[in-house]
Amino acid sequence: MTTNLIFTVPLTQQQRQVATSCSQRYSDSAKANRIYRQILALYAVRFYTDCMGITTDITASGLCNPIEQLLADVAELPIPGLGCLECALVEPAIADPQTVYNRADTLTIQSSPEALSNRLGYVAVGFSSTDDEAYLLGFRDTLSSAETTLANWDSLERLFGVLENALTATPLICLRDWFQDKFDEGWEDISEEFIAEDTQSVPAIAFRTPSTEPAIQRAKRLQFSDGQTIALEVGVYPLSDQEIDVRVRLIPATGAALPSDLSMMILDEMDDIVMQTQARGTSVLRLEFSVEPDEIFKLKLQRNTVSLVETFSF
Repeated sequence: MTTNLIFTVPLTQQQRQVATSCSQRYSDSAKANRIYRQILALYAVRFYTDCMGITTDITASGLCNPIEQLLADVAELPIPGLGCLECALVEPAIADPQTVYNRADTLTIQSSPEALSNRLGYVAVGFSSTDDEAYLLGFRDTLSSAETTLANWDSLERLFGVLENALTATPLICLRDWFQDKFDEGWEDISEEFIAEDTQSVPAIAFRTPSTEPAIQRAKRLQFSDGQTIALEVGVYPLSDQEIDVRVRLIPATGAALPSDLSMMILDEMDDIVMQTQARGTSVLRLEFSVEPDEIFKLKLQRNTVSLVETFSF
């Protein structure tokens, strides 16, 4: 490690109470203490990502699920649409953070084998002796060993660059390819578990009315942290060689309604909102608009503080 960057996060009494409540499920003191600090580590890393303007979904972490908490030793912080950051605990407690890097080879970081893959990266999190402060001390984009020392970790500064690259690396979905039966991963025929037709009046904004039947229609299955599943369906209607109409629908599973706090937005290339609508308990949500060659637009789904963005071009 070459840069002595420490990001200090104050931990609130409420956060420590939540961590205590989770840890009290375990009679094994070592397991209870690890769960306690993993919960606090999630709060600390979320504070850091909030400061960077990056949305996370702490409720979707396996650590917040009592069954997964029991079966796996992981502390992942999900970033919707990108992946997860693993919060790795630094031991022992840190009395003076200013001296950390003088003894980095004596500070150990223990990660579980199941956390050594499928991660955006790993954040080393240490704690004060009273657990009223957390210290983000280092970053690794990969780990090949479950046990390391802080001396083998990179500076925390690398974390921002990795997340920035991940955010800007969102794949561009070319709708013109769909006419050649070339579809991006995850875009398939709509599943039978979702209703197939609009049987009720739904919110819609349209620049023009498309053809009766779409030339191409594909859907992507999405699941929220509360377990509710919806389908994001995109239909493409050719108007001419120079223009297509796009119809976007959000469809709940059969017999269900869309979450009332779910909104859908169309953004232009500069991320300005072109049109938007909100579910408010409706059965299907729909937007319609036209697109010209080389035009880029983004489809953004927002629910509370969690968002998902898909980028398209024609």
